[in-house]
Amino acid sequence: MKKTLLLLFFALSMATLHAQNGNQESEMYEIMSHRMGYGFDIENFMRQHDGDFVFATFVSEQPEPGQWMGNDLGNMFYKMSPTSLIITDSLFVEDPEAPYYLFAPNPIGEGNIRANFEYVEQCDSTFLRICHFPDDDLNINHDEDILVPVCAGYAGGNFDSHMLDCRGDLIMKYTTIRPDGGYDEYIARFGADGTLKHQALYTENQTMVVPKLRVFSESPLQYYQWRSYTNQNLLVTVMDSLFNKNNITLDKMLSVEPVVVFPPDTLVAAYEYLNFNVDTEVIPIGGDEILVAAQYTSDTNMFYNNGEHGIAVVKYDIQTMQRKGIVTFNDFPGPDTEADCLGLKKMSDGTVYLLYREKGYPDNAFVAVKMGTNLFVEWKRFCKTNDVILESGLPLYYPTLYEGEQGEGQGIAWAAYARNANDESLMVYFQLNHDGIPASVENEMEVRPYAFYPNPAQDQLRLQYSPDVEPAQIELYDLQGRLVRSQGSGLERLNLQSLAPGQYVMKVTLTDGTAYSDKVVKE
Repeated sequence: MKKTLLLLFFALSMATLHAQNGNQESEMYEIMSHRMGYGFDIENFMRQHDGDFVFATFVSEQPEPGQWMGNDLGNMFYKMSPTSLIITDSLFVEDPEAPYYLFAPNPIGEGNIRANFEYVEQCDSTFLRICHFPDDDLNINHDEDILVPVCAGYAGGNFDSHMLDCRGDLIMKYTTIRPDGGYDEYIARFGADGTLKHQALYTENQTMVVPKLRVFSESPLQYYQWRSYTNQNLLVTVMDSLFNKNNITLDKMLSVEPVVVFPPDTLVAAYEYLNFNVDTEVIPIGGDEILVAAQYTSDTNMFYNNGEHGIAVVKYDIQTMQRKGIVTFNDFPGPDTEADCLGLKKMSDGTVYLLYREKGYPDNAFVAVKMGTNLFVEWKRFCKTNDVILESGLPLYYPTLYEGEQGEGQGIAWAAYARNANDESLMVYFQLNHDGIPASVENEMEVRPYAFYPNPAQDQLRLQYSPDVEPAQIELYDLQGRLVRSQGSGLERLNLQSLAPGQYVMKVTLTDGTAYSDKVVKE
C-alpha cells in the first residue's frame, strides 16, 4: 500500500551527478518531486540503528497560481542506503493537517519513534502522540501509539524545538494561545514510554517565535536555544535539566568608524555588525565558549546595501559575553552579496565545519569550510553542480550537517531541500572527507579550491582561492584549442579586454601540478 501511495503522490526520481577534484571524485544526489510544496524537513534526516539514513518531509499539493502554498496531504518518510544512496523504502502517512514532529531512533527498543502534538477538536484538548516504527523498516504499528494529555485547548509545536536528549528523553517545546491573542511557551520532558517527567512555563505572553533547541552539554545536562532577530542582538538561553534559564545577550555591533559618504562633506558612522536572522547558527565548543555563525554587514546608516556582506564565525565567552575571536568569509565583496549560513557543526575530533552560500555565487554553488575551534581555517572548498541549477536568490532549506563515517576518511555529509529553476523541489546531498576531497565516486558535482566571477564577464575575471592552495598559472584557450592568454602572476585577476566576445576554456594550474578547466564567457 505504501508503494502505491508513493506513486500516487510523487513523481520521484534520483539522479547521480558527476564531479572531479584532481584525480578524486565526489557525489551529489538529488531526489526530486514536483508535488513537494513544503519541501524536505531535513531536520529529521538521521542515521538509524541499522546504519541506513532515514528522513521525512511534508507533502502538499502544488499551489495554484497566485497562492503561496497548496493543501496539505500528509508526511512522507524515506529510507536510504548510505553507500549507494538509493531509496530502499518509503512510507506516506495521509494527514490533511500534517504535523510538526520529532523523528528519532527509539531509545528503549528497535526502530524509530515519531512524536507530535495532536489537537482533538471533540474534547478541545491537545495530546502528545508517540508513534512507533517497531523495526528498521518504515512500518508503523499504531497499536502501540501512546497519547499523553498535554493541555486543554490548542497547542502546537515545531520540528526545530523538539529533540531526543542523551538520556533518551523527548524534550518538546510547544505554544498555547492566550485569550488576549498572545502566546505562552512551554517546555516539557517526556519519557519514550509517554511519562511526563517535568514541565515548565518557558515564556509568558510573547509573540509566536520558535527558536532552535539543542543540547549544550551532557555533564551536567544542559540545553540551549537562541532567538535571532534581523538587525538586533542575539539572545542565547542556556537551561539546566529542570529548565531553569540563564539568558545571555550578544551584541550585534562589531565596529563603528566615521566615514565620508555622499554628499562629500557629510560625515556619518559606518557600522560593521552581525545580522542575526533565521540562518544564524550557534554551537558550544566546550567550557563557557560558543561559536556563532551569522551574516555580517559593513554598511552606513544612510545607504543600506552600500557596503560589503558575508559570513562571520565569532567565538564568545558566555560568562563575560565578550568576543574572543572572529573569522569572516566574503568571497564576492560588494553590494547585494548577503550570505546564508547552511550549517555549523563541531565534530567528535574537535573539528568545526561551516557551510554557507552567497548571492554572488552562481545559483548552483555553495562553500564548505573546515576550521579549528581557534578559528584557524584549514581549507575552504567551492562546490557547484553542473546539472542541477538551484533557484536564484533562494537558500537551501532545512540543512542538516552531520559527521561522516568514523575512520580514515571521516569528514562531513550534508543534505538540504531546495527548489530548482523549474520550481521543482529536490533534496541535494554530498560528502567530503577530512581533507576536503569528495568522499565517493561517480558524480558530476565539481569541487574547486577556487571560485571565479563574474561569468559571463566583460573586461575582467576575478578568482578567489582556498587558503590551503597556491595557484601557479592561468591559461585561456579558444574553442579551437588555441592558447590566447597565459598568466603566471597576479592570478587573482584575468584581463579579458582585448578578447573577442564568445566562449573560452580557462585552465587553472596549482603549484602541486593539479589542473582544472572551466568554461568562461566573454560578453
